[in-house]
Amino acid sequence: MVEAIRGFFADVSKEMKKVSWPTKEQLRESTMVVVATCLVFAALVFIIDRGVLTLLEFIY
Repeated sequence: MVEAIRGFFADVSKEMKKVSWPTKEQLRESTMVVVATCLVFAALVFIIDRGVLTLLEFIY
């Protein structure tokens, strides 16, 4: 059991050395894309919610 755990962590260590980590600039750009996308979707949900609310108030 202990050998299996050691083998697992050895494999994880080997795989982590193969990872291609982003540069600071790439990370910054990706973060800005995610934030902008979240804001756009939040705005769309807000607009749809207000539209449905207005429609339901008009009906009732």
